[in-house]
Amino acid sequence: MSTGHIHFVSLGVKSTSRMLLLIIIIANRQATTEDITFTDVTDEAGIEFALIPPDDSMFPNGHFFGGVGLADFDGNGAVDIYFSGGGGDHDTLYLNDGTGHFTDASQAWGLDARDLSCGVGAGDLDNDGWIDIVVASAGDPDVPGGQPGNYRLYKNIEGTRFEDVATQAGVHNVSPGSIQHPTFATPGDFNADGLLDLLYGSWQVGAEGNRLYTNDGDGTFTDVTKAMGFKQELHLARSFSVNVTDMDGDLHPDITWVADFNQSRYFRNNGDGSFSNIGQTNGTCQDQTAMGSAILDFNKDGQLDWFVSAIWYHEDDRAYNGNAMYMQIAEHEFVNIAAPLAIHDSGWSWSSVAADLDQDGLQEIVVGNGSRYPDFINESEYIFKQHDLNGAFYNVTSMTGLDLACEATSVAAFDMEGDGDLDLVFVCNKSRARLYRNDSVEKGSWLQISLGGDPANRIPNNGFNTRVEVQIGNDVQTRYMDGKPSYGASGPQTLHFGLGSNEEIDRITVRWINGQVSRLDNVRANQLIHVDPPGSFAQVDLDADGQVGGSDLLILLSSWGLCEGGNGSCPADFNLDGEVSGFDLSTLLGHWTDSP
Repeated sequence: MSTGHIHFVSLGVKSTSRMLLLIIIIANRQATTEDITFTDVTDEAGIEFALIPPDDSMFPNGHFFGGVGLADFDGNGAVDIYFSGGGGDHDTLYLNDGTGHFTDASQAWGLDARDLSCGVGAGDLDNDGWIDIVVASAGDPDVPGGQPGNYRLYKNIEGTRFEDVATQAGVHNVSPGSIQHPTFATPGDFNADGLLDLLYGSWQVGAEGNRLYTNDGDGTFTDVTKAMGFKQELHLARSFSVNVTDMDGDLHPDITWVADFNQSRYFRNNGDGSFSNIGQTNGTCQDQTAMGSAILDFNKDGQLDWFVSAIWYHEDDRAYNGNAMYMQIAEHEFVNIAAPLAIHDSGWSWSSVAADLDQDGLQEIVVGNGSRYPDFINESEYIFKQHDLNGAFYNVTSMTGLDLACEATSVAAFDMEGDGDLDLVFVCNKSRARLYRNDSVEKGSWLQISLGGDPANRIPNNGFNTRVEVQIGNDVQTRYMDGKPSYGASGPQTLHFGLGSNEEIDRITVRWINGQVSRLDNVRANQLIHVDPPGSFAQVDLDADGQVGGSDLLILLSSWGLCEGGNGSCPADFNLDGEVSGFDLSTLLGHWTDSP
């Protein structure tokens, strides 16, 4: 790899009043093997799952299948793995013992039915404190062409088993009367009412499998696809993944919808219950063969950017322009700078994830890659490492020990053994899934944040729709909790920050979707912290016994007055103003004898 090259790229972007001149400086350097190192631990971790999708004689384009969901399903504090079976086997649940060793609990948890399952989404859909699973499916794998009406919604029964309640919930038959090619099933609170809604995608045009359902709060869902104008907008979309994310920080979640053949959509939330597709005018949706998606703030300017993984191919009369990095330059205005950053080409790109693998404060981009077509057979997966805030990335895959070329349709990042860094799991077409442990030596400090919820005040459990900023000096990292969906995959419901050589964070700012703000000052690094919304039941239940009563009052009174450690140092300082006072007392009394 050459070093010291500087490229100047002028990109014109129209707006109502100005032309932006964007100069991207790319300064490559030679990577070292100590930067990021992975070890394949699939065998020792106990992962035996293999994705065997249907062949084309049973279901066209069966190689699209594959999905993985990451979450703590049994409540032991460790992230578990859920694989969709794809037809060759039942869906498989691996429970994590906390050390990175996994046990197949599928039978015990009621997962014994084979179906043509694909994308996996995770979230607490009924706000009972347990993370549920939703799976896109085309039905019985032994029926040629599949069957309509076989989507799954697995309710988590207090961390002991799953129960399929899709029929009762009204989301079993997503596209009545039509056999479709399912791709994703994604929870997201797009109407910001504190209840996770459901978004479904299908690659098959005409099956009308692109659907949005609002959560009614009583265990049922209502199809609002037509009523909200999405049916017409998504009629031709061959869909692959979706994110529900407040892209501009106005507290109204937007929807970025990734689809094949120039059919991606960017839906701006108008704030009045309606959405407008502005993808053709705001600099996004230039991707031609899009599949995966990742929301990140790669340049740390406080504005969320959008990476889309897609096919790069230039041969004879066929050409696809590859990945897109839509950098947000103003509210809902973007510039695609993937080519100047040299991250446009990662082959036949499926799923993607943004993760700070060496914890230097800059996020890498990991892309699952591969296809049965000759030009892409045996092409490796990709890790693009960011060099600095000028934007430089370089491909370090061959130096990391990630010796994988498996046609990986889904990829996700998570901390499998609780040591703070992020490991990787890949779903491989027609072969075993692979688990790679992060063994990087020269890596920085870290922080992980889990978030509570307050559904009664429009904040879903696990902090969906929450923006978190971690500040050290003038450096600010921004993350958004949207469940980390990408093609076929959903990530763990924690946020991870690399901190470089820093051992303390100056300030953590948590911006809840209902407008509340939590601030914690002088937080030490290398720990997992939990933050609840101000005044929520979980925050006020100081002794965590499931009720708010006399013992909680005694704890509050014992810490009355100024907090010696400043903001966030007193558990009873519910509004984080540095003092336990009358406000905090009235908040506690407002929850007296309540149950969650």
